[in-house]
Amino acid sequence: MDTGRDQSYHIGNPAVDASGQALVDLKNQLFASEDWMALRPIIVALFKQMSSHFELEQALMRQLNYPDVQHHQAQHQDLLERLEDRSMDVGKGHMNKKAIVAVMNDWADQHVTTADAALARFLAAKA
Repeated sequence: MDTGRDQSYHIGNPAVDASGQALVDLKNQLFASEDWMALRPIIVALFKQMSSHFELEQALMRQLNYPDVQHHQAQHQDLLERLEDRSMDVGKGHMNKKAIVAVMNDWADQHVTTADAALARFLAAKA
């Protein structure tokens, strides 16, 4: 059954996967939005969801004694700092959707396909 959800972001933990899907949904809203007034609340929600998702993922990694937890957390911190920097520009009235899209693309194209994929393999091996 096609649920319309992108399974490529899933790591194999239902709570983390649901949180990640919420992040993907917000990313898609950001990409689709042409209304500058609508961007601000999407960006705020995106930052909150990314923070929450990373906290949940990091708690899981610590619980399972994931060997690469520190490197993975450092990547999370870098992404959050970059998103926060771009979000601050929005708060100052400087809309730069391209810069925020670039951060989200880095998360989707680099972090998910490398660090999260390694975590998914680790979880699968533990199952």
